[in-house]
Amino acid sequence: MRTRLLLLAALASVLAFAGCAGSSAGGYVQPTGAALASIEIDSGNLFFEPNRVEAPAGIVKILLKNTESGSHNLVIAGTSGFILEVSGDGDSNAKKVDLKAGSYEIYCTLPGHRAGGMKGTLIVK
Repeated sequence: MRTRLLLLAALASVLAFAGCAGSSAGGYVQPTGAALASIEIDSGNLFFEPNRVEAPAGIVKILLKNTESGSHNLVIAGTSGFILEVSGDGDSNAKKVDLKAGSYEIYCTLPGHRAGGMKGTLIVK
């Protein structure tokens, strides 16, 4: 009986993990249309380069490339669930986001990174 319960618990864990594996982090769903522009941003030890970027309003593809060691991420203030994560030198990640005109702060959410200067501005016209 105990073996059966352990087996059922293990199966339930596998099924729960499989259900999560197909979803996007934080529930973020990328827009399906074509990107009007692409932005490339390098990340490194406490920097984004460039740290000021411009894009047209609408769907934009953002590519984050890690140029140094360590893990980093990029979020856009005001865009619920959008996050790009990279780890290790040479890693990259890209997603599309639908942006309205305005000024957005971009930053890394890892402890101490934003305060250390890993932030910037995204201007959408």
